[in-house]
Amino acid sequence: MSFLDPVYPLTHCPNSSGASHAELASSFLRGGSRFFQVRAKDLPDRRIYEELQEIAAACGRHQARFVVNDRPDLALAGAAAGVHLGQNDLPVAVARRLLGTSAIIGVSTHDEQQFVAALGEDVAYVAVGPIFESPTKPGINRPIGCEALARLTSMTELPVVAIGGITLRNVTEVWEAGAASAAIISDIVGSADPAARIRQYLELAANRFPPIADKLTDRETDRK
Repeated sequence: MSFLDPVYPLTHCPNSSGASHAELASSFLRGGSRFFQVRAKDLPDRRIYEELQEIAAACGRHQARFVVNDRPDLALAGAAAGVHLGQNDLPVAVARRLLGTSAIIGVSTHDEQQFVAALGEDVAYVAVGPIFESPTKPGINRPIGCEALARLTSMTELPVVAIGGITLRNVTEVWEAGAASAAIISDIVGSADPAARIRQYLELAANRFPPIADKLTDRETDRK
């Protein structure tokens, strides 16, 4: 899918730098990301809406897109490209009805049964994980590993996003297992320079996988 990059960063607050969601989004864009998720679970709706307005404006300047975690209503209000839904969020069909046919809708899955069920939904991609133990959600779901990831990716032509415990040290394992993208929170948001960290991921992908290099060749990054 053309909207997906090999790395799929997610905003997360609070974080070690004290950056807001909008500030993290700006870092993602400077690093070369053109698709990411705003994961704002604990802010008042008005505050989230205000940050989404900033993020949408920044994405417009970079020809980038973002989705909002969990909330189709905020995705619509904040001019996001779509929404990412968890297993306990609104059904995909309801989100599709609210957001329209062109919206990007992704869904999280944690085992084969959920993954297969998601394949029958009107989604643009399916996320699966955790692949490794996740510092963001320790112990909540059992890691499935790259062998299971490879089996699941072989079951569909939909792009699969791997998530959970992914770092620069192990990201090539999920790409080699067939994941179209690696969703990452802690290793990017928790780094001293999220923009530089994203560039590291994109450079690694380009060096290891030539088709990715072709996609990223003409992409401009702002290193200021």
